[in-house]
Amino acid sequence: MEGRKSVKDVKISLTRHPLVFKKPARTSRNVLKSKPSFLLTIRDRNGRTGVGECSLIPGLSLESESKAEDYLMELTKLDSIELNSIPEKLPAVRFAVETALNDFYRDGNERWSGGIEINGLVWMESIEGMLAQVDELVAKGFKTIKLKVGTMPFFEELKMLEEIRRRCPKDEFTIRIDANGAFGTPAEDGLTSIEKLEAMEHLCLHSIEQPIEVGKFFEMKELCLNSPIPIALDEELIGVHKWNDRFELLDYLRPAFIVLKPSLLGGLESSEEFIEIAEKLDIGWWATSALESNVGLAAISGWTVKMRKDKIAQGLGTGSLFTNNTETTLNISEGRLYSHHNKTKPGILFCAGLTCELSKEGALEFKNNLLRPKWTDGIAEALDIWFNHLTLPLKFKTSGSSGVAREITHSREAVIASAEATIEFFDLKEGCRLGMALPIDFVAGRLMLIRAIVGGCDIEIVEPTSKPIFENPIDFLSLTPHQCTSLLPSFPKASCLLLGGGAVSENLRQNLPKGVEVWEGFGMTETITHVAVRQISKRETETETEFKSLSKMPFVALDGIYFKISERGNLIISATARNVLDIITDDLVELIDSKSFIWIGRESHIINSGGIKVNPEFVEREIREIMSPINCDYIILGRKDELLGEMVVLKIDIEEMSISAEIKLLKAIASLKNLPHHHAPRKIEYGKVSKTNRGKTKRV
Repeated sequence: MEGRKSVKDVKISLTRHPLVFKKPARTSRNVLKSKPSFLLTIRDRNGRTGVGECSLIPGLSLESESKAEDYLMELTKLDSIELNSIPEKLPAVRFAVETALNDFYRDGNERWSGGIEINGLVWMESIEGMLAQVDELVAKGFKTIKLKVGTMPFFEELKMLEEIRRRCPKDEFTIRIDANGAFGTPAEDGLTSIEKLEAMEHLCLHSIEQPIEVGKFFEMKELCLNSPIPIALDEELIGVHKWNDRFELLDYLRPAFIVLKPSLLGGLESSEEFIEIAEKLDIGWWATSALESNVGLAAISGWTVKMRKDKIAQGLGTGSLFTNNTETTLNISEGRLYSHHNKTKPGILFCAGLTCELSKEGALEFKNNLLRPKWTDGIAEALDIWFNHLTLPLKFKTSGSSGVAREITHSREAVIASAEATIEFFDLKEGCRLGMALPIDFVAGRLMLIRAIVGGCDIEIVEPTSKPIFENPIDFLSLTPHQCTSLLPSFPKASCLLLGGGAVSENLRQNLPKGVEVWEGFGMTETITHVAVRQISKRETETETEFKSLSKMPFVALDGIYFKISERGNLIISATARNVLDIITDDLVELIDSKSFIWIGRESHIINSGGIKVNPEFVEREIREIMSPINCDYIILGRKDELLGEMVVLKIDIEEMSISAEIKLLKAIASLKNLPHHHAPRKIEYGKVSKTNRGKTKRV
């Protein structure tokens, strides 16, 4: 990151872009009709560009408009820029420089996966006007509503809040209020700040931001300790720059929450310091804009996605306040902020000789088509749920390969996040053609369809048989290893192939279709399909000696996915955009770093033979070359044994061999150099090796 805090040999320019409110923004502090904003642009000789924003709130920002502009103009006279050279007393300028550098290095890209839950904001006006704003936000799908309070007589405001709570029941809606210090000002009602908060206890409010003025530390500490409504600090954080000062402030006051406005606090990295301290002290946080244009809002939103660890609503719904906001791909839907790029047109579904648009109208057309074969019913249902039941969670079945199949539910936003991660990693463009022959009931199949919808791609879906038939060229194809094997050597014309749903054998890897970029995915229903991938086809520059065995090849995480390892060696997966937080898997891995690992096997499959722990997947991989000439399904299992506890057994799906042939096979396996002593099977048994309908071997 250090190298991204500065840049040399660039041209720096500044544009004034004062933001004009659609209607006056009124708080207990002042009324805003417009606000100063400057766009700082960095551009190198090759045209590489980064844009950041310096946005000010008069009376709240540490810098005056003239001081900020003067400093920014001085920067335009330079041919280099360094974040650490910007004074702490100019936090909005630091934010502009930091976001411009992030954008220049593409670290602040406004695209992210999934939607961010945000609060709808109600500005101060008449009671009737504020109630109308609440109704409008509810109609738009917001579940968290924040109200500016403190300008009208307390009991009138209390009555209004009671009506809002009646319209927005506590079991369905979260309500926040922001006093901007107004509850500490003496008023005609004669109530103290704590008495006002106690009078609102029955409203079950989520929090109140900055109930009293900044700097009244003793009074604020008493409120944080005794208030029935959780206290969130906002303006109290401004101007506190040093780590020790920040820690002492939060440790002394101990609020329930802090509200982070990076433009007022010195930028994103500076705000991360507040988060670090807050988490040490068990204080919650959320991020909000300081009424920036879409340039600053996008930078804060993308940063928030990376930093958030819970589902608390953020304060990022300010993009529609201005008459002259900057262009953006940000958009709000059902109370969530998205970064989706607008699609020029929906993709097309090609299925069973039928063609329809991937849209609400196309879903209805496909569902009602009487010529559809029975196997497409699941596809019709999936399209109907996606386009016509927007509030329903999405249900997926597990494969049943490691136990009884069960149903798992995921939110639409999490599913979109997964789809977008794949779209971005494989660079799937609008209009490219996807191919799918996987069952729609399972996560791998459903996600292929959703990727086409989200990415504006076309998709050809064929019947999910062991040997599917594709008649047209495919840009991105998803198959199981079993399906891939059955299609060789006459493989469909495809550019990129993603394999999943079962182990890829060394034999398959050696015979992968030529000219096709082949990847293996790692994931599960709980993580909404793959979280990591590895390219297993031979690269053009790769020599035979560099062509590693699968057991040595690491899986690499998709964007937004992070890995840890448990004390027992289990992989732990986090993907906040998918609502996956520290899932401890059954997979044993060798962790390389937080973004990559080498898969070893399943912990639940471990065979304890005389105190020696045998990984059956490892043994199966090591004996593939020996088993290949026999040309049958096989599996390593543990069977009860009085002496060893469990005996390692090789089960093969052929007619029984002679005793001499069995002995020869077992000796050949035992002689393998890479197979540790006592890992070789001691016995052979015969019978069908059970598999799921997706070709996964069942071990139960």
